[in-house]
Amino acid sequence: MTRLRDRPTGDLMVLLVAVTVCGSVVFGGVAVILVTLFQPDVDVTNAARNIADLLNTLIGLLAGFLAGRTDANVTAARKMNEEQKRKEEQ
Repeated sequence: MTRLRDRPTGDLMVLLVAVTVCGSVVFGGVAVILVTLFQPDVDVTNAARNIADLLNTLIGLLAGFLAGRTDANVTAARKMNEEQKRKEEQ
């Protein structure tokens, strides 16, 4: 738990949303599989479509999170390089 305590709030919010989406995908997938196995005459097309939409949401969330983290790291590295150059010039 020490590692979670050190994370910024934005990271925790992204993780919370990701866990929520993953949980709903897993439970929805299990429900669709059980319905398909025990009641094959029931149409599960809409449920499968909703699960696919949730997966797309999770992929978009992950891509946005990684892009944001990469941008933050690149910006921090650029600032460090500029500060080092200023110190060397003085």
